[in-house]
Amino acid sequence: MAAADQTRAAVTEGDLLLEVDDLTVEFHTDDGIVHAVSNMSWDLHAGETMAILGESGSGKSVSVQAVMNLLPTPPAVIAGGSIRYRGTELVGAEAKTMQKIRGPEIAMIFQDPLSALNPVYRVGWQIAEMFRMHSGLSKSQARARAVELMDMVGIPNPKERASQFPHQFSGGMRQRAMIAMALALEPKVLIADEPTTALDVTVQAQIMDLLQRIQKETQMGLVLITHDLGVVASVADRVVVMYAGRAVETGSAEDFYADPAHPYSRGLMASVPRIAGPLERLQSIEGTPPSVINLPSGCAFHPRCPFVVDRCVTDRPESSAIAAHVGTSACHRTGDLS
Repeated sequence: MAAADQTRAAVTEGDLLLEVDDLTVEFHTDDGIVHAVSNMSWDLHAGETMAILGESGSGKSVSVQAVMNLLPTPPAVIAGGSIRYRGTELVGAEAKTMQKIRGPEIAMIFQDPLSALNPVYRVGWQIAEMFRMHSGLSKSQARARAVELMDMVGIPNPKERASQFPHQFSGGMRQRAMIAMALALEPKVLIADEPTTALDVTVQAQIMDLLQRIQKETQMGLVLITHDLGVVASVADRVVVMYAGRAVETGSAEDFYADPAHPYSRGLMASVPRIAGPLERLQSIEGTPPSVINLPSGCAFHPRCPFVVDRCVTDRPESSAIAAHVGTSACHRTGDLS
């Protein structure tokens, strides 16, 4: 059995919803070709939470925008791979097909709610539009449902707030409005791109509890993009770690936190402050992420890697199974990081 199949068999039980297979996304610019996502593969089952981790610029958001068919073309080009929702190919799908899928089947919470919300329409109207377009509700019914959703995600005085414009909302309230809009049609898959970034810790917990409750009730699959390893630890079933546009480690969240297999994953974990135990200076990953226009030869992480050997500089490692884990690591020294 292949390593990816072992991962799926061990940590997933629900119906297969979404498959991303060998996805490659490029941006053709005046400065050269930006290799935003390279040979990316993952899948999502009903009721499962999968977290995509990595530094800014690693390709996390681009990979899920490709799923939603939201990349600007040009300059973006899907240079290879496949994206299937319940067997329906989304790469190259017609606008009519995507219109049926976006919202009722796959919804997305965007990283920047201010740019995602239309500034000239009232917030309640924008949420209600989902019901008018897809559910055939009357104007008054749609508004009532919008107010219910705004109340559900914790927006105070939802009836009054529904009549206000996005600029009258705080950053946290705009984020909650985006979450309400994404949940409006009870999607089978929710892609959440940094959904709690603008929220304080208490509201973060409330929102994640809400998403988990909806998952239990509807078996919704959740793709969570975040920098917050604490959030991932509390909700994720599986983890995909990205670096320079590529998945460098995949597997169960439990294995990832207990014993990260890739040097980059170890660096991420070492940079997290610990509450228990003796006080120690936080470690950091030396150097900076590479340019995705001019990637290093061999392993893209080798200029920053404390475990680098000669082979890392010349040969790009392929993903391989991790001994004693259910997952994969793209490292020549997988299982030998000592």
